[in-house]
Amino acid sequence: MKNSDDNEPESEDLELDHLMRAVTKKTTRRREGEVHRNKRACGPLLRAHLLRLARLPRSIHALAEHLHIPNLPALATIFIHNQLNPNATLDAHDPPPANISLTGPVSVFPSATATFYAPSDFSGISGMHRERIRTAASWRSGPSRYDCVFAEKDHTLPGFRGLHAARVRLFLSINFRGAVYPCALVEWFTPIGETPDDLTGLWMVEPDLEPDGTPSRELIHLDTVVRGAHLVGVYGSTLLPRGLQFSDSLDAFKAFYVNKYADHHAHEVAF
Repeated sequence: MKNSDDNEPESEDLELDHLMRAVTKKTTRRREGEVHRNKRACGPLLRAHLLRLARLPRSIHALAEHLHIPNLPALATIFIHNQLNPNATLDAHDPPPANISLTGPVSVFPSATATFYAPSDFSGISGMHRERIRTAASWRSGPSRYDCVFAEKDHTLPGFRGLHAARVRLFLSINFRGAVYPCALVEWFTPIGETPDDLTGLWMVEPDLEPDGTPSRELIHLDTVVRGAHLVGVYGSTLLPRGLQFSDSLDAFKAFYVNKYADHHAHEVAF
């Protein structure tokens, strides 16, 4: 089966429910946060159709070398440890546990399709929405595209207070001891302030950076992804460079508005 994107190779069509049949723990974790299950009213669950990329390494170490992500094996080991131990407190900055050895195959996917409905909509065929979240080094034979998402933080808090904003760099599944764990490698954004901007009514976020200036990355379970997110750069008083492309926007700005006007559903979950 060929992906809808012209430049993506032929691949195997998999359903998320099939990938998750042996998975019992689906959590996301931030350094300062707790672990929560995805219970936000946005549909039954994130449902996705994943298209496996062919001709990529199936070993986590070989994949890390191929994609130039040297800490991917460590992040994957911590992710699996936290899935197996719900009360674990390891984060992306801790040493990976030595008792977990990832020797099983991994699969990489260029996109995931989320199906959901707005909290105020009636469930059913007429109320469902679908969107594709992409992580493509070259989209439609052009520049790269790495979409942003909302990830579950605390389902008891309303609106964006209960969500994370993140940019997806990689969709993958990890086979460990007979169970398959679908996950996403994300780069976090941190809210600016504790309330939306007074002028626009939109939440503002900034990239979460490591001390060396690189993005803060983490592997999260795919079930904690709520849907796609649209971030708009916070413009300053100077003109934008003439050659700035849309694909550069998430790297060019230091702060972003979380666009709750992107669609009906975003307006009801990102207030």
